[in-house]
Amino acid sequence: MLQKFFDFNKSNCLLQRDNKFIIAASGGIDSMVLVDLCYKAGFDFALAHCNFRLRGEESNIDALFVNEVADGLGIPCFLKEVETLAFSKNNKLSIQESARILRYEWFEQLVATGEFSLYATGHHFDDKVETFFINLFRGTGVSGLRSILPRNGKCVRPLLFATRSEIEDYALKNRIKFREDRSNDENHYTRNKIRHFIIPACEKAYPEFKKGFRSTFHNLALGETLIKEETDKIIKRIVRHEEGKTLININQLQECGHIELILYEVLKPFNFNSLLIQQIYRSVEGISGKKFYSQTHVLIREREQFVIQKLGNKSVIRLDSPILIENNNTFINSPINLTFKILMPDNDFKISSDPNIAMLDYDKLSFPLILRNTMAGDTFSPLGMKGRKKISDFMIDLKFSDEQKNQTLVFVSDDEIVWLIGYRISEKFKITADTKRVYKIEIHQ
Repeated sequence: MLQKFFDFNKSNCLLQRDNKFIIAASGGIDSMVLVDLCYKAGFDFALAHCNFRLRGEESNIDALFVNEVADGLGIPCFLKEVETLAFSKNNKLSIQESARILRYEWFEQLVATGEFSLYATGHHFDDKVETFFINLFRGTGVSGLRSILPRNGKCVRPLLFATRSEIEDYALKNRIKFREDRSNDENHYTRNKIRHFIIPACEKAYPEFKKGFRSTFHNLALGETLIKEETDKIIKRIVRHEEGKTLININQLQECGHIELILYEVLKPFNFNSLLIQQIYRSVEGISGKKFYSQTHVLIREREQFVIQKLGNKSVIRLDSPILIENNNTFINSPINLTFKILMPDNDFKISSDPNIAMLDYDKLSFPLILRNTMAGDTFSPLGMKGRKKISDFMIDLKFSDEQKNQTLVFVSDDEIVWLIGYRISEKFKITADTKRVYKIEIHQ
C-alpha cells in the first residue's frame, strides 16, 4: 500500500517533501489511513477538522479524536465549528452540499494564509465510482462521468488509487484507530444507496467491474481533453466579455454545430444545470426576451445573442403578475426553476427533509396553484405548529435578511398558502397515513 501511495503520488505530482500541506481529517477510516501513510512517508503536514454540528455529542467526540491524533504525532491541528443547518436554510441548499461548501471554503482559507501549499482529502477509488453513478443519474457530460480527479486546484486526493477494501485491510493490519460515522449506514442519501445497493449488485454480476472502470476513467479523461481543446476554439470565436456580461453570438453558435455541447461548456461555470441548458438550447430557435435563472446568474435571450450576467447582491425576484400552475405542468424556469411531479407513495416512500423540496398531499390541493410574491398580511399554518402565523413574523423568527424577504415566493391553493418556497410547507397540506397521491415540487439551482 505504501509503495502504491508513493507511485500514485509521484505519477500525478501531488505531494512534495519540501512543501507543507493540510490533511482534511474527519476522523473516519479514509482520512486516518491517509494520515498514517503521509506520516510514514515523512511529509510535513497539519490536520484540519471541520465540526458540522450535525450529530450532537458524536460530532464533538470526532473533533476531540482528531485533535488527540495530532497531539500523538506531534503535528498542528486546526479545528473549526460551522453552523451547517443555518447555512443550509439561508442558502436553500441540502445539508450535504452545505457541508461540502463550508469545509472546502475553510480549507481554501487555510491554504490562502501562505503557510500551506495545498490540502489533501481521503477520497478513494470507490468514491470515484460512486460519483460516476451520481452524475450519471443526475445527467452530466464527459467531465461528470470522468468523475473525481487526483488534483483540483489546491485540493489533492492521494488515495484515489485505493479501493475501500484495500483501505480497510491496511487499517486492520496497521491497527489504525478511526471514528465510525453512523450516517454512512443510512440509505436515504443518494451516495449511500449507490454504495449499499448498486455497487454490490455490479460486483456480484461482474466481480472485476472496478478494473474495467479504471480503463473507462482513463479513456473518458482522454476524451474530455480532446473535447475541451476543440470547444475552447469555438468558444473563443463566439463568446465575448464586456462590462461584467458574457455574450454568446446566436448566429455563430448555430453555424458551429454541436450547439447543446457548446452551451453546456459555456454555461456550466455559471451554475446552469443540465435541465436548464436543454431549455436554453430549445430557445435558440425561439423568440427574444426569455429569461433563465441559475442560482447565481440570469441568461437573457436577446434577438442576436444570449446575455449572461450575475444576479446582484440585492437582486429581487418580483413577479409582474402571478403565475398559474396547472396539475399537468411539469416545470417552469422563470423566475425560479421548479419541477412538478405526482407520486404514488409505496412502502419505501420517504418524505424529503431537503428545504428545496415540498411534498404535499395532492388531493388536498385545488388547481391551478398560484405562484406569487408574499404580500402584507399573508398568514399560513407552518408545518409542526398549531394555529396560524404571519409570514412577516415567520421571517423575523428565522432572521431573514432584507434580501431574503424580497426574494421569497409562495404557492397558494384556493387562497391558502401551501408553501413558503424553500422554507416551510403548510401543516394543512402535509402528507399523512391517508395520503393517496403526493405532489412533489422541487427547486433546481
